[in-house]
Amino acid sequence: MRKTVIHILFLTMLLLVSCQQQGFHAPSSSENDSILNLSYINKVYNHDPSQALLLVDSAEQQGIFPSWQADSLRAKMCLDGYYDLNRSIEYALRALNNDSVYSNDQRHLNMLVLVSQIEVSLGRYSECIQFSDDGYALAEQLKDDYSACRLMVNAGYSMYVLKEKAKGLDYLLRAQKELSKATQLQPLRTLSYCYGQLMNCLWLDNTDEAIRYGKMREALLDSIEQHISPLPDGYLDTQRALTFCKMADFYAQKKDFKQARNYEQKFMETNLSSTARGNQLILDYYCTIGDFPRIQQTFHKSLPYWAHKDTFCTRYASVLGMLTKACQKQGMMQKALDYRTRQVRIKDSLLVRENENEAIRLSAIYQTHDKEIALEKKHAEARHYLLLACAATALFLLACAFAVYYYRQQIRMFRKNRLLISQMDAISEYQKQMDEKGEDVRSMRKETNAGHTTPGQTAAEEPPVSNPATNNDTSATDAPSQPPLSQSGQRRSQQVQMFRVLIDEEQAYLQPDFSREKLQQMMNVSKNSLTPILHEALGDVANLSDYINSKRITYACQLLRQQPQMTIDSIALDSGFSTTRNFRRCFKSQTGMSPAEYRESMFADKAQQEED
Repeated sequence: MRKTVIHILFLTMLLLVSCQQQGFHAPSSSENDSILNLSYINKVYNHDPSQALLLVDSAEQQGIFPSWQADSLRAKMCLDGYYDLNRSIEYALRALNNDSVYSNDQRHLNMLVLVSQIEVSLGRYSECIQFSDDGYALAEQLKDDYSACRLMVNAGYSMYVLKEKAKGLDYLLRAQKELSKATQLQPLRTLSYCYGQLMNCLWLDNTDEAIRYGKMREALLDSIEQHISPLPDGYLDTQRALTFCKMADFYAQKKDFKQARNYEQKFMETNLSSTARGNQLILDYYCTIGDFPRIQQTFHKSLPYWAHKDTFCTRYASVLGMLTKACQKQGMMQKALDYRTRQVRIKDSLLVRENENEAIRLSAIYQTHDKEIALEKKHAEARHYLLLACAATALFLLACAFAVYYYRQQIRMFRKNRLLISQMDAISEYQKQMDEKGEDVRSMRKETNAGHTTPGQTAAEEPPVSNPATNNDTSATDAPSQPPLSQSGQRRSQQVQMFRVLIDEEQAYLQPDFSREKLQQMMNVSKNSLTPILHEALGDVANLSDYINSKRITYACQLLRQQPQMTIDSIALDSGFSTTRNFRRCFKSQTGMSPAEYRESMFADKAQQEED
């Protein structure tokens, strides 16, 4: 029975798997033991971003990374390491429109967060709000509070720049409140980014408030350094440098040059200040204080930062504007004109590129709409196949249940018929014995009567047989002298004989449900009357259960000897045991070996006898 159930479950699982394979296929990921894994590429990226990009290309060509993952990594590297926003948004949109990303909600959400981050960095605030709204709805569905906060920060800054200042500030403050409860590194990094965006929003409208958020960001970075480890290489140094250069600029706008120089000194103590990126960050501060010689000097130091970047961006145009003013102040009009001309060309190129990107964005929207329709069609097909699978499974289970019920009914019928046959054989044998005893009694009476015939009687004449019930004296004379039994004694003797017939002849112990209560029903006696009967019939055996088990084990031994083709489970069932486990336990308890060992020993003895 257990094997039948296991087979049914196995077939059901195969049926479900086969039906699901015909429907929607979820994307799967596989591990690869190659050195080109994500952790190794991240380590390389911290030291050499250009080499990390080459490793990503190689990993994609070798099939280690799927195309969507490779594009996602390229987009992040171009955003963080190169600040090449145009290439970054190209990779990000390509990854976003990949089927493997669109069909996985968490991947889709992660890419929407990245795209909104790039869009706000590009200054395309309307697009940033659109992607942020889509991502926020998905984040609420997935209950991803961290991603929702990042999207609120990007959308809030975009709204503030688009003159929806109250709504944008509300988004930023809601994100700040939610992120302030965090204790893990990633949410705290987003909180630092939120403080930075609040500083960028408020530095013109409320410089004091911008300074307050700058101090909160500074305190947050100190707390992260004390309580969280390990940290990414250079993270705290970069975040502090970004904070100090902005704070120096804010204090310079307030004419608090003492505090401005203090934060300038803090900035110079960071490792980032000696890099090309650090030099381009401090340009705003030098422009605010009007230190035009240092503007030119710092710009030349920052040129390596722009060497491998796309200079057709708003930040580079802003730097050229600073240089134009510096050259004008120093009387270098030709250089000022050259910088101004380059600035105008960059702005024109940005306008053309913005139109091209708008066309790409609209194309992506249409492609996304088509993918949504195709995905919905796949989901409908998957639901259809699942419904068919459920219906097929239900029918299969009903058929299996009917088969099991029919099988059990046949087993019951077989046992009932076998019991009836054994009872009929016992009754026939008992009737035969009674007939033989009656024939013996009649023969003895004939011999006795023949010895007491009178001279006038012939030997063929048989005297009348007296009735024991009416002629007690004659019975007492003819019968052997035995002490008469009482009526209760005769009944007890008959009940003991009935018990032995049930056990020895009818083999009632072969019934799995045979028990003391069933024996009472079969013998039609009370519980109290059964105890003395068992005491007389069993003799030295401790209880009925041990007696029945011994009979069953004896019968099982006969089957093990005479039926080598039968399995242990079948022998246990035929011997009256309800479970094979109980049969094995009782068999080993009485014989000292398992059924299989007993059968092997019997075969070994038989083989030895044949050899002898």
